[in-house]
Amino acid sequence: MDDFSMTINPNGDITIVTISGRVDSVTAANMDAELAKIAHDNKKIVLDIKGVEYMSSAGIRAIVRVLQSARKAGGGVKLANVPANVVEVLETVGMMQMLEAFPTVDEAVASF
Repeated sequence: MDDFSMTINPNGDITIVTISGRVDSVTAANMDAELAKIAHDNKKIVLDIKGVEYMSSAGIRAIVRVLQSARKAGGGVKLANVPANVVEVLETVGMMQMLEAFPTVDEAVASF
């Protein structure tokens, strides 16, 4: 499942974004652009990344940017279903301290 995909599902005042596949230097630009559009209209975002097989530093930058935008608007970004390989990358770059991660989408949504 190398193919990158994003699905956007509004849930009240929270937007759930499901991301799957490889988030690399090529696909991260698309992810960044889509997340910027979402953050423009929604300040509460849950990123369900269960299907992410690989995340590069470019993908992490996209998450940081949407997190900053959402926080400026008085909201936030929560992660759900974070695979172990992505946790490892996020911990390596010190991002797990900035992000809240939850085992399920429902728990992430409830945390708002």
